[in-house]
Formats: sequence, structure tokens, C-alpha cells
Amino acid sequence: MLELFCCSFLLASMESFIPSNQNRDQYSTSKLNLWNESYEISQISRLSQTLEMINKIDDSQVKVMLLNDLALSYAKLGEVEQAKKILAQSLSITENFENVTSKITTITEIADAYYQIGEIDQASKLLENTIDSVNSIENKFLRQQLLLKISLKYGEIGQEEKSEMLLAQSKETIMKASQTTVEFPFQQTGSRLNLGLTGNVGSFRDTTARVGVRTSFYQQWPEEDIYLDGNLSVSFDSDRAVNNYRPSSFVKSVYRRHFNPQWNFFTGFFNSTNQDLFASENDSEDLSIISNLIVGAGLNLWRGDSIRQFLDIQLGVGPRYEYEYIDFEKRRDEIDPTVALLLFGRGFAIDKANINQTFAIIPSVDDFNNYTITSDTDLSIPISDRWSLNNRIFFRYRNEVSLEQNPNLEFLFTTGVNYRF
Repeated sequence: MLELFCCSFLLASMESFIPSNQNRDQYSTSKLNLWNESYEISQISRLSQTLEMINKIDDSQVKVMLLNDLALSYAKLGEVEQAKKILAQSLSITENFENVTSKITTITEIADAYYQIGEIDQASKLLENTIDSVNSIENKFLRQQLLLKISLKYGEIGQEEKSEMLLAQSKETIMKASQTTVEFPFQQTGSRLNLGLTGNVGSFRDTTARVGVRTSFYQQWPEEDIYLDGNLSVSFDSDRAVNNYRPSSFVKSVYRRHFNPQWNFFTGFFNSTNQDLFASENDSEDLSIISNLIVGAGLNLWRGDSIRQFLDIQLGVGPRYEYEYIDFEKRRDEIDPTVALLLFGRGFAIDKANINQTFAIIPSVDDFNNYTITSDTDLSIPISDRWSLNNRIFFRYRNEVSLEQNPNLEFLFTTGVNYRF
């Protein structure tokens, strides 16, 4: 009994000198935290020294690569703000790169670094900006390669839909780049018809409102093509002395017969009703018909990826008919011989937009002081595969006017939507 009591007393005495499990865990955790804090401080100090060394290096792709790696190291230690500052420095260096390939490639790597530190919106923004830069590159093979790289980077940051879209765009670019030069006789294409609704703003007449419809048509055969553009509208103005509601129209048609890829014979027909687009004299209340038929030779200055894309300079002669009256009192009913110098182009691509352009200088043969200079620009911005937003900007300068209050320079702006069949 005495032995048992002694053993119990001895065990109780030993337990008083041995820490409990809870006390022991707290001690170990405290010691580990102190070690971690000391380690992080030493690591941050090491990274700071590394940053000082990198900043002594001249700006280059290598320097940006080192800064990106350093930013990721800071982020792993929880220093996200410092990591963002370093990536901003990388981006600032990259903006000064002259080589477009190096610039775009490096920015995609910076975007990837932003993604890794959790700045997903900034990563997406940088990649989106690189797309705009890539689409401005004329070399289609280079454009395809860079689009493919950006597509892969989008895939890495989890934006699969954007990645697939750029991959498809990259394939389309390389297919166009692989096409051979358009050969003559040209390959016949299907017809293309557009219909649309329009609204107009003009500088010549004080028009309260104007709405209308427009259409365009193009057809290509092996040695011939034809282009037609028409605009019909109805305007309203309560201040008019005659016809508060006034219909107006404009038709432009060009037919070309090609002898070879450079030279062609053309006929151009321009007709406007209650518009003064190709007339030399006008007043504010006229109801008029103006027609100009031009026949001559055309020289191709530029041709794009297809026969639909071209720019021709055309020189021709032909009659201009002008018929005008006010309050049913005839003011003009005459035919003048004219000479015409035209720049006629279609299919200029700016990013996804498409531009058609007509520029014309048309003097009268009887009096070269009686002339008009016109510029007609049609800008089409696709909304979907078949729908597009169409804007037409028309300028015309005429050296003669019949009323002093009418300007020599006339401006017409038309906007609306088109549907392609």
C-alpha cells in the first residue's frame, strides 16, 4: 500500500514539470510564426535587392521578363500591390518597343502575369488592346501568328469563347494571305443586294425631318461588272413655299467592261430628283431633275483580296441634263456637255468597317468655270452577318449659285441600317 502511494506521488510530481499538450502546441505555433515572419522579411529584402539590380538593366524584353517573374514572386508572399506596381512598370517599358511583334508578344505575357496574381479584368483589357494593334498589321501571315498567340493566351486565362473567336479569325486571315493575285478574266461572283432604312441631315435646305429607303446592288462577271446605289426619301418642312412634303431620290450606277486587270471601258449614270447633287446652280425651293451620263476609260489603281475591292481613276465625257422650276414656273431646261474626272472605289476595309468612295470633278465643256466637285463616302459597319449600320457623307462644292443665301459647299449626312441578301 505504501509502495503504491509512493508511485502515485512520483507520477504526479513529474506531470507538474511536463507541459500540457495545449501549451506545447501554442509554443510550437508561436515559434513557427516567428520563423515565417523572419523568412518573409528576408525574402522581401532579397526581392528588393533583385529589383534594384533589374532596374539597372537597359529596357528590353529580357528586363520585362525578369520584372514579370519578380512580380509573381512578390505576389506569392502576399505583396500584391507591389506586384501590380512592377507589372505596371513592365507595361510602361513595353509601350516604347518599336518592333510590333516584340511589343504584342510581351504584352500578352504581362497579361498572363496579371491573371496569375488575380487581376483578371486587367489581363482581359490588355489582351483586347493587343487585338486592335494586331488587326492594323498589313502582313497577313504575321497577323495570323499573333492572333493565334493571343487566342492561346485567352484560353489559358479561361476565356474559351474569346479564344475560339480569335482562332477562327486567325484561320480566315491565313486563308486570305494564301490566296493568289486575282487573275483575269475574273471569276464570276454571285449578286449582292442590300436594302435599308435611312434618316438624313443636310446643310442646304432647312428640312425639319427626312426619312427614306436605300438599296445597293453589285454583280461581277468574268469581264464585266455593274454597281447600283439608290436612295429614295421623303422630307418635310413647314416653312417651304411649295410642297411641304417633298420626295427626293439619288441613283448612281457604274458599268465596267474590262480589257485586262488594269484597263476598262466604263459608263456612269448619276440621276437626282429634288436633290442638287451634280447641278451647278440651285435655289432653295426648286423641284428639279438632274441627270449626268458619262462614258470613258478607267484605270485600276488598287485591287484588294477580291474583285469586289478596287479603286479606279476614270476620265470621260457626256451630257448633263438639268430641269428646274419653282411654283411650276420653268427656270432651267437644258443639256450641257461635260467632262468628268472620277475616283471610284469599293471595299476599303478599316478593321471590320467597309468604305465605298466616289470623288468627281465635273466641269461644263462650254464653260470650265461652271463646275462641281463632289465627294460621296459610304461607311458600312457590320452589326451581324447580314445587318449593318450604314452612314453616307456627301460633300459638293459648286462655283455658281442662283440665290446668295445658299452655300457653295453643300453637306448631306445619311445614317440607317442595311440588310444584305
